[in-house]
Amino acid sequence: MKNALLLVLVMMLSACQPAVLTSTFTPTSIPKEPTKVLSPTPVITNTSTPAFVAQQPTPKSLTICSPLEDETFETLPLILVNPLDIPGFGQDTGHHGVDFAYFQRGERESIQGIEIYAILSGKIVTTLAEGIPYGYAILIETPLKKLHEEIQNEFLDAYLPVPEDPNYRLACPPVTPPPMTGEYSIYHLYAHMESLPTLNPGDRVTCGDKLGTVGNSGYSSNPHLHLETRLGPSGAIFTSMAHYENTCTVEEMANYCLWRMSGFYQLFDPFLLFDYQQNQP
Repeated sequence: MKNALLLVLVMMLSACQPAVLTSTFTPTSIPKEPTKVLSPTPVITNTSTPAFVAQQPTPKSLTICSPLEDETFETLPLILVNPLDIPGFGQDTGHHGVDFAYFQRGERESIQGIEIYAILSGKIVTTLAEGIPYGYAILIETPLKKLHEEIQNEFLDAYLPVPEDPNYRLACPPVTPPPMTGEYSIYHLYAHMESLPTLNPGDRVTCGDKLGTVGNSGYSSNPHLHLETRLGPSGAIFTSMAHYENTCTVEEMANYCLWRMSGFYQLFDPFLLFDYQQNQP
């Protein structure tokens, strides 16, 4: 009887145990958001060849320099003692250039011995020994085409027709006209120098090169630089030139008349060159 009661009790306790469920369900995996594969930023390559525009070099004109030591384009007018006075064709009057001089300037007591410089690059045409009127002098040729086109046109427009008969008012031997090639040059002459220049015809000089020193030679009463600038046919040949002395040769006088009065080599004010250079950017 006791055993039967014990059996019933065990069965009742077993019925009170929670059931243990064994699940065979495999949960469906939560789908993940697909990983974004970031493509690298595309590199845009310009495969087109850029058009190349050839730039033409800007033509450079010759530099223009001051003709005197320690003087600038701004100070030259301060020592101008005799300006240009252009005479008519066939006349040897007026003043065929500009004169620079001073008796005292700063620590200098005279312009005597001051260095003279080439105002333009060019070729030596001739050097002159002591004589009337230029004394020791040097003449340089610079092709006009070497200068800026603007100033070329200005000079050519001002060049007057050359007279067939200039009606010389001076005893002039027969004058042979220079060859007219259609090319023009600027001629610059430096006169009354202290001594004979050491340069020779055909030598090349550069703007700013020393040509000599200021003197009082020739037809001059005080030390000064006489600077004479003219426009004329290229290729001038003047072995010498002089006048007003019995010792002058026929060739010297003919060259003198050709240079100063024939109309082939026409005067212009060198300050046109200085002002042009000064106004360049």
